[in-house]
Amino acid sequence: MPAGPVLAVTMACRAAGTVRFFGDGAGTAALMKDVRDGAEEAVTRDGGAWQVPPREGVAELRYRLDLGIIGRAISSVGVAVARGEGVLAIASAWLVEPQLAGVAAPSIDITVKTPADTIFLAGLPQRDGVWRLRGTTVRAVGYTLFGRLQTARVTVPPPAGAPAGEEAVIDVAILDGDIGVSRQDLIEWVRRTALVAAGYWQGFTNRSMLVLLLPSAERRGVGYGRTVSGGGATVLVQIGERSGLADLQNDWVLPHALVRSGMPFLLGDAAWFMEGAATYVEPIMRARAGWKAEAEVWREWVEKLPRGLPALDSGMAGGSAYWGGALFFLLADIELRRATSGAKGIEDCLRGARRIGGPGTPTERWTLDMYVERCDRALGAPLMAGVMARYVGTARQVDLEALWRDLGVRVDGATVALDDTAPLAAIRKVIVNGPPGQASVKVPPLEN
Repeated sequence: MPAGPVLAVTMACRAAGTVRFFGDGAGTAALMKDVRDGAEEAVTRDGGAWQVPPREGVAELRYRLDLGIIGRAISSVGVAVARGEGVLAIASAWLVEPQLAGVAAPSIDITVKTPADTIFLAGLPQRDGVWRLRGTTVRAVGYTLFGRLQTARVTVPPPAGAPAGEEAVIDVAILDGDIGVSRQDLIEWVRRTALVAAGYWQGFTNRSMLVLLLPSAERRGVGYGRTVSGGGATVLVQIGERSGLADLQNDWVLPHALVRSGMPFLLGDAAWFMEGAATYVEPIMRARAGWKAEAEVWREWVEKLPRGLPALDSGMAGGSAYWGGALFFLLADIELRRATSGAKGIEDCLRGARRIGGPGTPTERWTLDMYVERCDRALGAPLMAGVMARYVGTARQVDLEALWRDLGVRVDGATVALDDTAPLAAIRKVIVNGPPGQASVKVPPLEN
């Protein structure tokens, strides 16, 4: 069984008073060894943290940690997973959280020194060999990667508003395990899916991103996916070892994760808004890129959006966050387009909120009210606020059969019929295909 990687960590904080170094109970706190301060004196854990007074204005904590043991013992994508000679881990699995009086999220510069054959990657922005954590806590930071394994870097169009000549950079790492497609095919799948996302967002969602691909035994297709963007964008996707090119081409998990990567994390009970947006936009995004037929998008919604009715009946307080949220976004999209004669829709809300928030938006934490306010600023009127008032906090009954008739959608077995004479047919076309005159960016599919 491969050993390590074993980390020797030193965290030094400029401080006038005692610093509490908090350790995640699932990782660092349980397995930290040789915990000492800057004077090499042992420090014991007290109340879930190590309390270190400053010496000459600096509070320093040093410790050792076998990340490989954490990855093998816990083996959870929510904390850490070890495969071969590589370990992926949420940052808080190995890095303590400095808690300073009066400072919500201290700025942290991270320097990592590894042997020549070992790599370290993170989603955090990097400059001159220093990984920079700004504006968020260690516990909110996404995935990191240590070990001996191969990685690749791909470039895609940068976020809207980036300086001329700049490109967005995606680091792709594939952990050990057998998959029925080549390493190059996996990298190309990530690149093309990122191009699909860039087409919808009018530029990629982030300036940089770490994408981790984790082989999964005894299964086919793309399984679990997760986006964690605190401080910098990271995406984890599990891929079944029996997957083929067709499974990658037809996947929804990575596109869903890339929609999420364009939004900030929303605080409070707002999972339905984040996951609902991704569930709703993902098939639209693929259709506009030429990866999914318009009729198939509507078939999916006719078959699956009824799962969201309990969420609307609860005022978005219960039910499926994914399908309840997606149904909310369909209803919102229809209302936005009605109010603007088809000129604006959900894409204008999402893109506009990101633009108004600035380039760091996807790595930040907002309230839902902040998001809606910035969405409406982009729309030029309080349209989304009106939709929120109508459906959130108030039980609503929605007659989906009547809605499909008004949109001109009829599914009969294997047949999907689209009626262009229906009252909302014009809105139906714009929802999936985009407004007339705005050409969609087509992305060649993978060769099957």
